[in-house]
Amino acid sequence: MARASRCFANITSLVLAAQAWKSPVHQCCVGQTLRIAMGPDTFSPYIIYNGVPMSGSQEPIESSYTGFIPDVLDELSKEMGFRYEYLTRPPAEMHHQSGTIAALTQMANRSYDAVGVFLDNPELSRHGDFVLSCPILSASNLALVGKKVQERGTWNVFRPFAIDTWLAVMGGLLGFLLITVAINAESKGLREASDLGTICSAYYHIWSALFGQDDNTWESFPMRLLRLGLLFFSLVVMSTYTASLASWLVMPDILIHGPKNMADLLGAHATYHDPSYAFTIEPFVGKLTLPEAGESLEAKLEWMLKLLKEGKVDVLIANDSPVMDLWLQNCADTQIVPSITFSPWYWAFALRSDEVGLKFARDITIAMSRFVSTSTYQALEARWLNRGKTCPSSVSTASAIEAKDIQGTFIIAFTVGICAALASLSRRCLMRMQVVDEVDFIEPDAETPIENFQCVIGRVNCEQRDS
Repeated sequence: MARASRCFANITSLVLAAQAWKSPVHQCCVGQTLRIAMGPDTFSPYIIYNGVPMSGSQEPIESSYTGFIPDVLDELSKEMGFRYEYLTRPPAEMHHQSGTIAALTQMANRSYDAVGVFLDNPELSRHGDFVLSCPILSASNLALVGKKVQERGTWNVFRPFAIDTWLAVMGGLLGFLLITVAINAESKGLREASDLGTICSAYYHIWSALFGQDDNTWESFPMRLLRLGLLFFSLVVMSTYTASLASWLVMPDILIHGPKNMADLLGAHATYHDPSYAFTIEPFVGKLTLPEAGESLEAKLEWMLKLLKEGKVDVLIANDSPVMDLWLQNCADTQIVPSITFSPWYWAFALRSDEVGLKFARDITIAMSRFVSTSTYQALEARWLNRGKTCPSSVSTASAIEAKDIQGTFIIAFTVGICAALASLSRRCLMRMQVVDEVDFIEPDAETPIENFQCVIGRVNCEQRDS
């Protein structure tokens, strides 16, 4: 009996706990119907009109809508227990600003119970006979930039320095050569210092010092002082080059173009999809290019994407869902900038400011605040707004160093080695040619032993043998 009592107490506590977690507005509005005034417009993927086209002063008709906002409203109606219907008004009466105010006026006359409004509508402040729910939708402008695969090739070993830096290094080495020649001219004489062999030898030792492998003996004080300056020059150049080369060789395969943050955006050339709202973007960018006002959203986005890929603009700006769609469809050469998001906008319900409207606004706000933390809401965001989705290649990491990245190193090293071998062969051939020339000048006679000719050809000292 005691065990049964404890079991019943445990079950009771679980039931009470479950009731505590239940929404306080669960099935609060059973039997009530919410008549919502909407326009015959499609604002994909947020609101998609599925009815017939309307024009003129046609009476409002009951229509159906799909999209993110209708799906959220459907979930709220299931939670709160109310029914709803959409009454579609002609487009002239549901213009974004003045038409909304007309709908609010008719709502006050009890033609409607609610009107969907954008909270950035400046006309709302001129009409006070309504109450707002919490936002059903919140969105922002996002930035899409171009990207490309980083070029990796034979001569990556030269990429750490720009051309002007390489020219500065070469000029510095030539400067050290001139100083060396000047010092040699003072100590050894101008004739010996200006000899080509002496100059080449000095330049060789300067390059050897740059690579840290100099084997020259710097005898005089001026030459030792010059060596200190050369070693300091070599230290700075080689340290900078080595650090930069390491970063270049492990650089990510993906190179992102365009602004990286809001500060960069201030100097960027941007394109935006809605000319009527360009004033909300202009303060954030350096230059703005807009599409034609009469085109469809798809045509505008296609035109903007073409500008971005051709490099005519630095960044594409649009509402978060269209930008996500473009990114997911063009993963190979576009990238969303996570740190650039601005100008948020909101969509909410405006209800009559009577007792019923106030209660509806309060209950919808409570239900919405709990609904946004559920997996159902996250699934709707993923389905309609692509939130939580990403491109497989959107994050690039440092890549492994491939053989082609250092091909230039092998080419240069082995080219120098081959030149050294050719120089050795050339020197040997020249020596043989000189020997032949000297033999031609010897006039043999009957008294000259044959061994003396061999001595001359072999370049050996034959004085002892002759003696």
